[in-house]
Amino acid sequence: MRLNRAALIAGGTALAAALLSAHPAMAAPRGCLSEGQIGSYLSKEGSAKATFSTEFLNELRRAGIRFETLDPIELVDGGTAAWMPIGERYDNIETPSGRVCYPGGFRFSNDETGATYEIDTFWVLFAAMGDSKFFATPTVNGQPRLGGELAMVNFSVPQALTPGNFVPHNGGVGPLKVILSMDRGWASDLNKELGTKFHGDMHWADLDIAWQGPPSRPVKSGSSLGMLGLKVISDAIRGQGGSGLALPKPGAFF
Repeated sequence: MRLNRAALIAGGTALAAALLSAHPAMAAPRGCLSEGQIGSYLSKEGSAKATFSTEFLNELRRAGIRFETLDPIELVDGGTAAWMPIGERYDNIETPSGRVCYPGGFRFSNDETGATYEIDTFWVLFAAMGDSKFFATPTVNGQPRLGGELAMVNFSVPQALTPGNFVPHNGGVGPLKVILSMDRGWASDLNKELGTKFHGDMHWADLDIAWQGPPSRPVKSGSSLGMLGLKVISDAIRGQGGSGLALPKPGAFF
């Protein structure tokens, strides 16, 4: 079952400054986008599909947790995967952090206890080195999480760019498989609120991404870990990099 998405987060984080545009008349807002707006992103359009691990799905069933998606994300393949559109009409890069805002998310419900846990907007940091991460500020039982934002899952940009993995497919180009692992903090938070038994570094999902077409405005440059990571991804999309690309060092402008 799909649910109406809650209001998008309009503000950024303490790490982010106002998003600058190549064309002042096309200036994009901070955070995710309202309908009809154009963001700064890696591609004009595209799609992503997360196929959830058996361990994750089995634990949801064991704990009696109902798992739903929030627009524009949709459950597919009998509820074992989630599909979402991506592109400049949905997603937005904030500078100088380089974090990317994605609308939509998930809702977990424990019908026995009445507990609910919802993520309606999330952020991705494509780190040039080390762990890349998904971040979110969950809504727990209708209220923003007391601890605020947390890291949801971790992944590796170099793993996404391995030979034979970052290839043309689904009308675009991108990794066939990005391994997403549950962050320890998110696993603990879900366990506390829902009565699940997840654990840190648990295999959460495999993500397939296909970026399609050049964006209306180019990805801005910057020296933060996130902006450097976006540079690596952007170059790979445009055939300038890939598995053999040397990762840049933080603090070095490009």
